Amino acid sequence: MTLGSYQRVVLVYLLLLAVVHITFAAFPRIDLAVSAWFAQAQGGFAWANGPMDAFNAVVRRTGELVAVAILLAALWAALSKRCKPDLMRLVAFPALTVLVACIGVVNMLLKSYVGRARPHTVTEFGGTAQFSPPWQVVNECTSNCSFTSGEVAMSASLAMPALVLVWPWLRSRPAQGLAVAAAVGYVVLTAVLRIGLGRHFLSDVIFSTLIAAAVALALYALLGVRQAQASVAARWGASKRP
Repeated sequence: MTLGSYQRVVLVYLLLLAVVHITFAAFPRIDLAVSAWFAQAQGGFAWANGPMDAFNAVVRRTGELVAVAILLAALWAALSKRCKPDLMRLVAFPALTVLVACIGVVNMLLKSYVGRARPHTVTEFGGTAQFSPPWQVVNECTSNCSFTSGEVAMSASLAMPALVLVWPWLRSRPAQGLAVAAAVGYVVLTAVLRIGLGRHFLSDVIFSTLIAAAVALALYALLGVRQAQASVAARWGASKRP
């Protein structure tokens, strides 16, 4: 990604962030309308009592295993004297995105202090808690609350850096399209499961994705990912020459 491309991506991100904030501020009940697609007439969510819950567990555990593997790889890279600095930066990119976006901002900060009730606990879907808009600090939940989604933050924190890291080696448009589809599909799948199970609102999953994107964009520049990719690619290419 050239400097100009990076600046355009940041601009698009900021515009998208503004649109999302304005939309949910003006129409907060979009969350209830979307969750209602998955809710049962008698209350609760049908997916929460069927195979989709088990499928969600598989998706979650798989993501957690990948995240742990990346964090361990980053720890090894930091402690190993044999790991080149450029390779270390590439390994640190997804690891730090998970640490900062998923563990830090979402799980330790937002989910602990915003206090937003999960969809299956609000009165509109058979619970006793009151619905609140995104970013509004309330006392409807005491811990591990709805805003924002930790699982979507994790999937986005894995998918975005992975796409960035493999992109320079994708020489054909079909390969690039497949990579984009895989990354987007993974995040969307996780988001739909969380909404369908009644665990999160639409705004929860969207803002988790945006938080992960912001952290990934910042780390891309701070770690010099583009330069590290070029250095590793040149060294790998040189080693493969006869």
